[in-house]
Amino acid sequence: MSSFSISEAQDLTAFGTQTVERLTAASAHFDSAHDEPTEERGWLEAATQRVTGALEGVHRALLEAAPLPEFAGARKVTSEALSNAWADAIEGVFDAIVANVSANGPLVEALFPHQRFAALRRPGSSAQNFWLEFERRAESAYVRRLCSDPEYAFLPPLLEAARTSERTLREALAPRPLPEAQALELREAVSLAAQRLELAVRQARSLAEAVFAATPALVSEFGLDAKPKRRAARSEPAKLSPS
Repeated sequence: MSSFSISEAQDLTAFGTQTVERLTAASAHFDSAHDEPTEERGWLEAATQRVTGALEGVHRALLEAAPLPEFAGARKVTSEALSNAWADAIEGVFDAIVANVSANGPLVEALFPHQRFAALRRPGSSAQNFWLEFERRAESAYVRRLCSDPEYAFLPPLLEAARTSERTLREALAPRPLPEAQALELREAVSLAAQRLELAVRQARSLAEAVFAATPALVSEFGLDAKPKRRAARSEPAKLSPS
């Protein structure tokens, strides 16, 4: 079996998911055309289980391979979502104070003297400076004293949620370098899982052809004769022969 890159494994995962959907549609049609269970119906179930099991293996391998450089784009999307969640958590503290205490009382002044929340939505030094100032103010003696007051029981969980969001975002923005040996191991695990999925898909196609041997047109109708496409390999640059 040939090896699979991360992107090829992702493509095959999408194809495998479509295959499961097509097998499910074929099973529904098969059920409507037969009053009683048949041996062929069991073949479709076996095909579905085989592809589903292999899909789970690829999903696990891809999840474990998330620290690889190939997932940098996905991490950027994730970090943007985490950045918004962090901003929401901080604004949630302000909203809760307004709802439970006052919009212009001493607690708001202690934590949010400027209320420039737009800075949180712009990654960079502005957001970082906002957080450092907010964290310093949240650790003040006044705020800590209120956190121990039963009347302000809503405050500590919200402050902790903001700290957790900031820590999660910081870790996402600065992932730890991955040793080359570990990176190779993760790529090999993804490739092996994809190879198993490719085999399961081929087996499912053969089983579908056997199920509909008497009505072969249904194989194409359900898309069960489709084959996964591999990305074209990049050609190496031609080497100039010495003159």
